[in-house]
Amino acid sequence: MVTTFVRYVLKTFFWHFMVLWISFTALLQLFDLLNNGDDILRDTGGGFHQLLIYAVLRIPEISTFLIPFCVLLGTLLSLGKLERNNEILAFKAAGAPYYLVLVSFLPAVGLVGALNFVMADQVVPSSVVKLLNLNLYPDKKSKTTDGNFNNIWVQDGTTVVQAMSVDRQGTPLHQVWLYQRGEDGNLQTVLHATTAAFDRKKKDWTLSGVMQTDISVEHGAVTKPAPDQVWSTRLTPAEFSNLVEVPQAMSLRRIWRFINNDQIGVRPAYFYETWLQKRIALPIGSVLMILLAAPVAQSLQRRDRSLAGGIAIGFGLGFLYFITDGLVMSLGEAGAIPPFFAAWLPPLLFASLGGIMLIRLEGY
Repeated sequence: MVTTFVRYVLKTFFWHFMVLWISFTALLQLFDLLNNGDDILRDTGGGFHQLLIYAVLRIPEISTFLIPFCVLLGTLLSLGKLERNNEILAFKAAGAPYYLVLVSFLPAVGLVGALNFVMADQVVPSSVVKLLNLNLYPDKKSKTTDGNFNNIWVQDGTTVVQAMSVDRQGTPLHQVWLYQRGEDGNLQTVLHATTAAFDRKKKDWTLSGVMQTDISVEHGAVTKPAPDQVWSTRLTPAEFSNLVEVPQAMSLRRIWRFINNDQIGVRPAYFYETWLQKRIALPIGSVLMILLAAPVAQSLQRRDRSLAGGIAIGFGLGFLYFITDGLVMSLGEAGAIPPFFAAWLPPLLFASLGGIMLIRLEGY
């Protein structure tokens, strides 16, 4: 009987989930095009072709973002249907406890959670990279007005490198400062170059428009012009290109490499640790949505309210979840709270609230 019920739940849940997922993705896609369409046409000078490319490449990120919300509403609608048709009552009359009804959702929600992880870790990074290469990605907080990424910091041995802006391909660098330290760690020389260009044939960097500042205890800081010169460094345009990637464009393996490399990084380690924990928590968050939907469905059935009321409550819970998740992630990226709490607090908090409500309703 349990196996038959699980198959029935699997079919019911996937029907509701797919309808919601496709519908909300199309709706959010429309809003996204209305919000960013003018910028795309203005920045690229293209027409309908550019909008079509943008729309197609944005689908993975938008649909992945909506998966937990659709799991919540899909579970709520499925439980509402089972309650309305007295199928849960019949299942419990056969001697099965209510928690087995929720367990029956685990295979379906587990598959969706796995899909969520694969899309977030493989499909979304690929689409975001393509959007960045085409200069179509809407998140331009880290770019200057000319489309270049700005304020890049890199450590290369005893030299700290700062570039005010860098092209997506990693070269040229603009407004470059090289802070050269001695063996004792004290600052000795500062080189400021207007540009640093990489010659792919010679495999070296050339600094242009150089001003050199020598720092010593005896004479203080002395600044003077210097000729264009070759910059001896292990860094290549590939390193700078990787550094300007947004977290959405990184796979789990790439984020892990940034965390474990203390020599190169454009952001603090805790920023990447927060995104690493967030990526791992994605499929778990989808599974925990069952505990959030179950008490809502139960309370509506016991109070004889309509299913529309349950959907409205589900919308409110989903909106509140996304607001909490975004706020906590921002705190984690800023280092205000530990990365683990930034990624796991929202799903665990809402699952705990749902579990407490369910225990009060069912009495176990």
